[in-house]
Amino acid sequence: MYRSRDYIRTLPFRKRRPFAQIFPNANPSAVDLLTKTLTFDPKKHITIEKALAHPYLEAYHDPDDEPVAPLPDGPDPEFFEFDLHKDDISREQLQELLYEEIMSFCPVSIT
Repeated sequence: MYRSRDYIRTLPFRKRRPFAQIFPNANPSAVDLLTKTLTFDPKKHITIEKALAHPYLEAYHDPDDEPVAPLPDGPDPEFFEFDLHKDDISREQLQELLYEEIMSFCPVSIT
């Protein structure tokens, strides 16, 4: 269930290199936005609203044309159940489930 997180924890620790050091000629405001958007910890990650209002995007920012969707109560618990059962299904069943999921987003009539 937490295989990604467990995998990341097995990786050796690496000290973060500042983006300003990696991109010395970049606009400092761009480096700041990049740093904030690529922050790994979701609790410290910049929000979409703050990213859109960031000085680097000032020329493109239009709060009247950037509607904010209400936050849901949370994802449907069934959304995460796949990880609990993935080892119990065959390859063919997985293919069928994936096909059904894709078709639910992009239905195509077969004639």
